[in-house]
Order: sequence, then structure tokens, then C-alpha cells
Amino acid sequence: MSIRLIYASPERDANLLHWSRMFTCDPFLAFEVEGRRYAISNSLEIDEMRRNSAFDEVLLAKDLAKNEDASTLDLIQCILEKFSERDLLLPKNFPADLILKLQERRIKFSLVEGEFLPERSIKSSFELAQIRKACAIISDVFGHVRSLLAASKIVDGILYYGDEALSSEFVRSEIARICFEGGAIAKETIVACGKDGAFPHSRGRGVLEENEFIVVDIFPRLIESGYYGDMTRTFLRGQPSESQVKMYAAVREVQRRAISEIRRGKNAKEIHKNNVEMFTKLGYLSTDSEGFFHGTGHGLGLDLHESPSIGERDHILRSGEVVTVEPGLYYPAMGGVRIEDVLVVGDAGAELLSNFPYDWVI
Repeated sequence: MSIRLIYASPERDANLLHWSRMFTCDPFLAFEVEGRRYAISNSLEIDEMRRNSAFDEVLLAKDLAKNEDASTLDLIQCILEKFSERDLLLPKNFPADLILKLQERRIKFSLVEGEFLPERSIKSSFELAQIRKACAIISDVFGHVRSLLAASKIVDGILYYGDEALSSEFVRSEIARICFEGGAIAKETIVACGKDGAFPHSRGRGVLEENEFIVVDIFPRLIESGYYGDMTRTFLRGQPSESQVKMYAAVREVQRRAISEIRRGKNAKEIHKNNVEMFTKLGYLSTDSEGFFHGTGHGLGLDLHESPSIGERDHILRSGEVVTVEPGLYYPAMGGVRIEDVLVVGDAGAELLSNFPYDWVI
């Protein structure tokens, strides 16, 4: 048997948040042995952790070490002694200074190369409810974004909301406000118009223009639990050209087909390969910087991007995994189109955890 050990803060470490189910101000030691999870808290937070965390047992340093001021390294040594010198497993992001001190004391350990907590990939009913809640907040925000675009006037090719030009920055601020009012924090939100949208992670800047694609990608984190939602819609205010209509239709068709393929036992790599081939058949060629040049999707939970991925690596999908499906096309002369939804894998198909219409012309 092994001891899995973490030293971090739940605010910054999704694995520790998965164990604790609560946020704390300071980093602390936590470990798992024989299926039980323990935390070593300070006196300021121990009562709160004992009441509200998911740990099986919350200890003070004096419960393990003779010295109440024992160092983190001393506590690790005490843990190993208490549990009969079992193998010590550490995550790849374990603090480097502690790793060096472990080596100085000749304490044996192993850094886990893959997922430190692979069980995180299979979501519980609680986790699914949290992700669904985050996506519901995004749906409300998209309704507001659509209203802003619909209420805007077009003057010399520029969208105006009231007397001011409607900008990416203003729309982002509105998205952040509504997410916060709903109980989530939205950072790095994408509102990318025209050429900006041809770069998948461009946040967008400046005024929004008539007859241009506007890619809106929102991925807030719930304040209370730390779970993410992630959805993308592409809008256009004005009259789309024939080529824009075809481009949007291609992305929507590929997304629809990809969603229909997601089920337990399906190889994620095959789904992605099918998407690439379908775009090619529809006449959309890809290079390293144009067309469809990113993965089809990623896992979602306490991290925005987590296991599993739907891309060029083999992965057999399992029931309970949560993934995004977000094909896109990107050409500087046209801008970008991306449509993203969140799904939970099931035995016979997938269930959408996100919900907002795909009407895009406003």
C-alpha cells in the first residue's frame, strides 16, 4: 500500500480541493492511506475543517509529532512512521523545496507521472450538479449578450449600445458582472470579433463590427465549490454572407455529429479524427494555424482543462466522464467560428449539461 500526499492550498490545487471539498486560506498537508483521507490543520482552521471538509480525520501537528512546532518535513516523517514506512506518492506539482529536503533526509518517494487522482475523471452526482449549475449561469449570460447585440444600433459598420460603441471590453465586463451575481467568477473571457476570432485564445479587443463573426467563450468557476462551466457560442449582428453561412453550418454539423458519437467505450481519438476528416470533406482544409487545428474537447471539473481529452491521443471514454465538444474553424480573412457544449458520457450516449440555442444571426 502507498501513501498519497499533497502539500498545497485548495484554492490553487484541484486535487486537494477534490479531497477537502472546501477552501482554506493557507496550504496544509493532506494524505490518503488505505482509503482514508487525513488533513493536518492549524488551530485557526481546524474546527471549520472538521465541520465542513470531506476528510475522514482532521489532525493538529501535535497529534502526530511531539513538537507542536514540527516542520512540514518532520510531519511527513511522522506520517511515514505512523503508517509503517509505506511508499510515498507525490504529485508532479509538489513543492520543489520540500522535494529537495526529502532527498536530503533520504526519504524515498515517487512522483506520479500521470493523473495523481485518476478517480477525478468520473464525476459524482454532486459534481455533475455543480457543473450543470455553472453552465446554467453561462446560459443566462449568453441571453444577456444576445440582448446587447440585438439592442445595438449599426452606425458606419460599428455596433452602438446607447450612445457608446459596443466593445469587447464592455461585453466582457457585463459577462463578469452577471457571472458574479450568479455565484461564479469569470476570468479571461473571450469576446473576439472579426480577425481576432481567427485566433482561438485571443480575448478580443476594441469595437464590435457589423457582419462579422463574434466568438464568445465563457468559462466561469463557481465561488462556493470551485467547479467550472465552459460554453462557446458564435454570433453575428447584421447580414451574413453565403460563405459565413456555410462556415457556421459546417462547424455546427461537425459538433452535432461529434456529440452523437460520444458514449462509453468509444475512442476519443477516433471522434477527433472523424471531425478532421469531415471538415476536409466539407471543403475546409487545415494547417497548423488555419482551419481546425486544435483538439475536439477536454475534460472539465475542478480544473478548466483536465482528463480526458478528445484529440490525437487514444482514450476510451467511460461513463461519468465530463467533456467539452468544441470544434471550430479559423481563417484570418473570415474570422472564427466555435461552438462548445459540455456533456457527461453515458453507456449509450451523452447527456448535455449545457443548454443555449444555436441561433447566431441577430
